[in-house]
Amino acid sequence: MFEAVHILKKYWGYENFRPQQEQIINSVIQGFDTLALLPTGGGKSLCFQVPALMNEGICLVISPLIALIQDQINRLKELNIKALSISGNLTTDEISTLLDNALYGNYKFLYIAPERLKNEWILSRIIQLPINLVAVDEAHCISQWGHDFRPAYLEIGQLKEWLPTVPFIALTASANQRVQDDIVNNLQLKNPEIFKKSFLRDELSYGVYLQENSAELLLQILRKNPSPAIIYVKSRKATVEVAENLKSYGISADFFHGGLDFKSKKSKLNQWLEESTLVMVATNAFGMGIDKPNVRNVIHLHIPENLESYYQEAGRAGRDGQQSFATMLLNQHSINEAENFQEQNHLEVDFVKLIFKRFVNHFQIAYGEGFNQTIRFNFKDFCQKYNLPVSKTFRAFEFLDRQSVITFEQSFKYKNYIHFLINSNDAIDYFSNHSLEEIVFLSILNHYRGIQESETAIDIDLLSRHTKLPINKIVETIESWVLKGFCTFSQAPNDTNVVLNEVREDDITINRVAKNLVHFNTIKKKQFKSMISYIKDQTTCKNKILLNYFDEIYDAECGKCSTCIQKKNSLKQVEIIHEIKKQLKIHPSKYVLELHELKSMFPHQTAYLAQALKELVEENEYLYQNTAYIRI
Repeated sequence: MFEAVHILKKYWGYENFRPQQEQIINSVIQGFDTLALLPTGGGKSLCFQVPALMNEGICLVISPLIALIQDQINRLKELNIKALSISGNLTTDEISTLLDNALYGNYKFLYIAPERLKNEWILSRIIQLPINLVAVDEAHCISQWGHDFRPAYLEIGQLKEWLPTVPFIALTASANQRVQDDIVNNLQLKNPEIFKKSFLRDELSYGVYLQENSAELLLQILRKNPSPAIIYVKSRKATVEVAENLKSYGISADFFHGGLDFKSKKSKLNQWLEESTLVMVATNAFGMGIDKPNVRNVIHLHIPENLESYYQEAGRAGRDGQQSFATMLLNQHSINEAENFQEQNHLEVDFVKLIFKRFVNHFQIAYGEGFNQTIRFNFKDFCQKYNLPVSKTFRAFEFLDRQSVITFEQSFKYKNYIHFLINSNDAIDYFSNHSLEEIVFLSILNHYRGIQESETAIDIDLLSRHTKLPINKIVETIESWVLKGFCTFSQAPNDTNVVLNEVREDDITINRVAKNLVHFNTIKKKQFKSMISYIKDQTTCKNKILLNYFDEIYDAECGKCSTCIQKKNSLKQVEIIHEIKKQLKIHPSKYVLELHELKSMFPHQTAYLAQALKELVEENEYLYQNTAYIRI
């Protein structure tokens, strides 16, 4: 393992591996198929990145998350490690060029979305690469019983037939025994080495607090521990409202959500990482690739859809091993709202068909066409136009994405519209003397018709790839034409990107995936029921609930979650009540106990004493008057 440690130190600056990383890497180095179950923050990426760097050739990484793929590639590039990806909207020529680069360019990592493996010519090119390792990230997606099943993952198994001597490593943060068995079988892993790290996070204290007004408690938590924190809320609007409220109380806070442009996201993230901002109020869009070790509080003001998501988000606290807190601040309204949301967003086959047909008709996709077409649009505007429920429509798109019918991605972009006002002769005269601008002009003419008749939508990314010019340079050029009166140019915000992964076939397409929708609904309902049970259960240790959910036997009491603390408090209160009654029984003539007497009887237990006295009064046997408790 000397070479592995050397690579770890050279590129990542660490002296030692985390628990189990070394054993997993050793298994891969020896050529064994490997299944690694490491919880959030366990360092899964290093388990395939280090062994891949130790051998000649390229590591093929399969991941369903485009954002995560881009994040990992950016990190590798920062370390001067060559990596590329085949994901998003790429033409056949662009994919072919990338695969040529992978073959001849001395790249070490090729990231690919599982949907790409359904394309035979891409598969045939991949198996010709000098692959030294196949890493399957988010491997639970291959199981029907996984919380994010994606049928495209079933295509990965055929790689094993084409690459029989190449070791496979499957990685996931959450998989019960049933899902683990599916991973092994569907990926055709041969006698795999299986590594499981306990889901127990000793450094984390889980808390669930149900009270009508949680704002004061939120402030108390943040003031008590003025360290980096994440507050998760359910909507973009809530991120702004909560952050502004915290700032009004002097808390260093900012907001983050998926609707922000890339520049804003990067700026806000950097300020939080550098701790000029301490508290980030965010939707679940904040988290991908976040690895800040000293986050002390992760607070949820809403209810996640499942315990897998909650465990992952809560697990962003305490990655340095220091005592940290994962807290849910809720009320009955929160629970009712979440239950209503689940019920109202239950997907039916007819609704998914409706959404799909509305979408392809709106963008004028002809029957039998549309393959690999990219469509950018404003999601909310689309829903408003057809009077569609926003959240349920969003779920329908997500479901179609998981079924590989479409690739669905939300990210803030602009749809650009141009209308040329200059006549042909004047255009020829001008652009013949401005060669750089002519490149942009000809590219627009080549890709779009009717730009002189009416306002036409253009794709700046496409023009950039075609001209090899930066996006900002193209925009600057067009804006200079506007000032000269050559054209009009406008930008409309779009937050959604959809790629059609197959031709339009309407009912045929939806009927094919309908059977998976029934299973999808069953799993969603079961997961949400477990999430609500975690919240409402006030007698079982929170750690025990979480670990048992992931099929890990844990019979102990953690002693520090909200349930365990409440049990301790209740026990103390019972002891105090018993002692007070005992003293009054010993001294039957004593009807009054002064508060100072009680405090001296129970030193350093003021909080327990106050609660015990409250319960005594509620028994209607004792009356509080001035500073004394009087037995009735």
